[in-house]
Amino acid sequence: MSHDTTIGLISGTGEEGRGIALRLAAAGLQIYLGSRSEEKALEGAKELNQVIGQNLILGADNHDLIEKCNILFLTIPFIYADAVLEKHRDQFKSHHVLVDVTVPVVFDKGPQLLDLEEGSGAEYIRQRVPSDTPIVAAFKTLPAHLLAEHHLTLDCDEFLCSDSKEAKEQVRSILEKIPTVRWIDGGPLKYCRALEAMTFLAIGINRRLKIKASRFQLLGLED
Repeated sequence: MSHDTTIGLISGTGEEGRGIALRLAAAGLQIYLGSRSEEKALEGAKELNQVIGQNLILGADNHDLIEKCNILFLTIPFIYADAVLEKHRDQFKSHHVLVDVTVPVVFDKGPQLLDLEEGSGAEYIRQRVPSDTPIVAAFKTLPAHLLAEHHLTLDCDEFLCSDSKEAKEQVRSILEKIPTVRWIDGGPLKYCRALEAMTFLAIGINRRLKIKASRFQLLGLED
C-alpha cells in the first residue's frame, strides 16, 4: 500500500459501513466515514472512535470524502446504488479504486436475489462509473452484523474479484491487516455472480437454522 493511500467509506454510517470502519480502524488504519450529511458523518465517527478508544475515524460528507480519498468503499444497500453513483459519477477518476461490498438481495416476502442483466451487482456497478475507475468486489459474503461486532473473530475466508490486478492487490494490502480473515483472489469481476449467490444461500441457511453468522472457508488451499 502506498504512503498516500487514503480510505473512505461512501455512506458508511449503516451497519456494514460501521463494521468495516471498526475493523479497519482497529487494525490501525485511519479512514473517513461518509454520509450525505456531514453532521451525521461526524457524529458516526465520534461514536466509533469511542468504541475503539482511538481517534482514527474522521467524518465527511460523501462529496468531500470522494475528493479526499482514493480507496472508496461503497457501503450502501444495493437498491440505493443507482442514486448514489449517479450523484457522484463525475467525481470518480482513474486514481480512485471503488470497492463494491453490496449484494443485490432484497427482502420482499422473504429474501430474493435480483436477476440483473449485467450478471451481478458488481458488474451492474461497473457499468455506472467511468470505465477508467477500477472496481474491486470485497466483503460480499461476510455478514454485516458480524463485522460490526468488532471484538468477535471472523475466522473465515473472503474473496476479492476485479478485472484490475493492480487494484485488487492494492485493496488486498489494506484488507489483509484485518485479523482472522484469509483473503482469496476470486478472479475477474464476473465471478461475483457466484459470490452473490453464495450470500443468498447463507441468508437462507441462517433463516432456516435460526443462526446469524454463517460464512465460508475454502478447504484444500495452502496458506
